[in-house]
Amino acid sequence: MVTIKGLIWDEWNKEHITRHNVSVEEVEEVFQGKYEAIQSYRKRLQVSGSTKKGRILTIILSSEDRELKPYSNGIYYPITAFEEEVET
Repeated sequence: MVTIKGLIWDEWNKEHITRHNVSVEEVEEVFQGKYEAIQSYRKRLQVSGSTKKGRILTIILSSEDRELKPYSNGIYYPITAFEEEVET
């Protein structure tokens, strides 16, 4: 399991996830519980987990800054987050 030690927030990613009807608090809640992480493209992680209210979110994290310099081990930049669609 990948351990997320911290997330880097700025105005861009806060605004971006808000457009997907997800809050910073909900993203942070996912990492306080059980979550699954898989390697995605461009060294990114795709994380799935639940909020305290039971919303299942998908979160895309980057381990690098905009200049492609890696963050410290376990520190990530949330690129986007959205609620998974539940099939009925």
